[in-house]
Amino acid sequence: MKHIFVIFVLFCGAYSTPIQRTVFTDFIESERWTVTKDGEGHMRLIDLNPIVAEPEPAFDPINDMFFLLFTRSNPTVGQRITFDTASITNSNFRRGAGTRFLIHGWTASSESGENIFTRNEFLALADYNVIVVDWSVGAGAINYITSRNRVGPAGEVVGQFIDFLDEHGFVSHAQVHVIGISLGAHVSGHSGKNTRRGRIAVIFGNDPAGPLFNVNNPDRLDSEDAVYTEAMHTNVGVLGFDLPITHATFYPNWGGTQPGCGADVGGGCSHGRSTNLYSESINSDRFRARQCNGYDDIVARNCPGTGVFAVMGGDSAKDIRGVFFLETNAQSPFAMG
Repeated sequence: MKHIFVIFVLFCGAYSTPIQRTVFTDFIESERWTVTKDGEGHMRLIDLNPIVAEPEPAFDPINDMFFLLFTRSNPTVGQRITFDTASITNSNFRRGAGTRFLIHGWTASSESGENIFTRNEFLALADYNVIVVDWSVGAGAINYITSRNRVGPAGEVVGQFIDFLDEHGFVSHAQVHVIGISLGAHVSGHSGKNTRRGRIAVIFGNDPAGPLFNVNNPDRLDSEDAVYTEAMHTNVGVLGFDLPITHATFYPNWGGTQPGCGADVGGGCSHGRSTNLYSESINSDRFRARQCNGYDDIVARNCPGTGVFAVMGGDSAKDIRGVFFLETNAQSPFAMG
């Protein structure tokens, strides 16, 4: 069955919190199989039993990845830019303008909806350089483990490309934001780890992937990967990471199953909701959240608040730190503030 992928380490072993270990232990003891949506919205059958996986095609990040530029001059058809100054000079790249990198998740591509509507919101906000990163050769592995292990190499190439743009005077690191969903959130983190000429200004992680990522291993998105890092968690304990790993961490609707997603056993709806929320936030300041005392408040589903409020998402760095809670609507517009 070509749509099956396997996980050698049971989900519950990849995390460090009692709440997730309990969720996954109970689930695995009662179910071997589950289904979830991939980046294209197709249902995938997942075998949670550890078995030997067939080899996947090789992934050469520097040759297999590519970058598509969108601006207000070409809002729907991307221009391919490379590690060649002529490719950028001959494109619509606006030298010195704000530049936003979008990085997709598992089995997705540059043509996935998550890129399209986020790209459109950025171009509605300003005449940015929106660069969609396509690492689909690496992310497209049927075996999730294979794609997970390609996160670091993919992020390294993105970091090198940002350095290249800076070195040749196209844009400075201070003008760069990187936005990633799921596995792409961790690719975003690795892009920040691998810049050598400066620090990325902002990284937004939309429901960073959970399976096979560990809070004690920095091989993932981390608060030190940019001057400011922010994440929203919409499917903790299933497809998304649970613990705070960024400067500011938002848990819409307690971070689990999102309203309007029903039972959402596989987690695909709630996981993908993070991109809906983030794209709406680009041109909205209505995702108003209150600060909790810490992650324990999220687990307990009781956030009395500290008196500090912040707006989730958007398009700017913020001088905030901590864990935040907010409620959203079940459908668009999602913001309630």
